[in-house]
Amino acid sequence: MVPAFRDEGSLMTLLSLDESRILTDWLRLLAQPQRLMILSALMDGTHAVSELETLTGIGQPTLSQHLGALRRAGFIESRRESRTIFYCMASTLDAARARTLLLTLRPGAPVPDTIGVQPSQPLLPTPPTSDARFARILRNNGR
Repeated sequence: MVPAFRDEGSLMTLLSLDESRILTDWLRLLAQPQRLMILSALMDGTHAVSELETLTGIGQPTLSQHLGALRRAGFIESRRESRTIFYCMASTLDAARARTLLLTLRPGAPVPDTIGVQPSQPLLPTPPTSDARFARILRNNGR
């Protein structure tokens, strides 16, 4: 679902409008707390729907709706054994990206090594901190 962005010698190139829209749709699927809970539970392994309900506290039919959306998007896969449906993370590029996103952005997660990435330079020079600076207020007295 997310395109493989072109690499022209830099770590990131400007996204086209179409790429930005596709990425926005992809992120929108994940921008839901209950879906993130489901994905994080499935990162630990395969679970039956009843187990996911217990782990996440998400009741039916809400859980089924979210599982369906994640399955249709290719993030998760399901299999049926008798009357029980099991879910696991899919073996897709989108699922791998979602897994990376969750691991990277989880509160308290270490910041990944960004080899070769330099912080952006400020647009304006930083004013010296030793000098006092005062603003002059001009009042327009009705003119």
